[in-house]
Amino acid sequence: MNIQGDTWAGALESTLRSLATEKNHSVNTQITNRLLLEAFARWAIDKKLPNPAAVTIDHVHEYLAMERERGLAPSSLKGSIVALRHLFSFLRKEGFVSIDLSQDLELPKVGLRIPRTLSEKDVMQLLSIEFPQTEEGVRNRAIVELLYGAGLRASELVDLRLTSFLPEERLLRVLGKGRKERIVPLGSAAIGALEEYLQKGRPRLLGPRRCDFLFLKRGGRPLSRFSINHLLLQLARKAGLRRGIHPHLLRHSFATHLLHRGADLRSLQLMLGHADLATTQIYTHVEIDRLRAVHRQFHPRGQ
Repeated sequence: MNIQGDTWAGALESTLRSLATEKNHSVNTQITNRLLLEAFARWAIDKKLPNPAAVTIDHVHEYLAMERERGLAPSSLKGSIVALRHLFSFLRKEGFVSIDLSQDLELPKVGLRIPRTLSEKDVMQLLSIEFPQTEEGVRNRAIVELLYGAGLRASELVDLRLTSFLPEERLLRVLGKGRKERIVPLGSAAIGALEEYLQKGRPRLLGPRRCDFLFLKRGGRPLSRFSINHLLLQLARKAGLRRGIHPHLLRHSFATHLLHRGADLRSLQLMLGHADLATTQIYTHVEIDRLRAVHRQFHPRGQ
């Protein structure tokens, strides 16, 4: 690989290019790594360090100490360390730096974050609002049904193509993080909403254009993640929900409600597209919290 390690810009571009191709990082991860590494490079340049070869482990510890002092959360600090590990590991492998500084960087312990979810009642309240029988109306219903019915990320939803929907098999083909494909079963409500959109909404939104993205805005252009977030905020207000909602909240609710009703973790992992079962296990903590609440409410000595 032709690495231009004599400058920060060259070193960062070579590293990020390697991560994108060899590590198969998602677009979001690539953007995050770029922002974190560019922040470190700006700090290093201010310190009169012309390129990564001039950096010592003491410099790295100084930078991370500064990040801690400005109140960076452990999870955010962990992201910075992971990005720096990627940088120096790659540069050492390519022979630009003599020592892999990432060897001495320990990740901070990050407390378990229990995801917020909607109750089944709140989801039903959201889905029971009156969607107008317009192109956008039938599209919006299909979007909400799929986000909740298939546990999709916003990025996965906007990336769906016409060929993603397999009506005969009642399945949805989804490209998740790292462009890994998974198959998610669909229920009758999601299928019905999607078929109505394909018949009554999408052809009119498409117009004379050609586009194979599944969800479109008027003029035949694909929707963005921002559009999905804005839509859900509007629908939450219309449904009278006290707090706003976002796509990942529906994804968390999808997983939690399946678990409540007896789904096993391995099946949940496959439907969510988690590479590691440990990621899926966070939902067991949600279930434990629910059981605690039930115990407090109903056991004679639960208080």
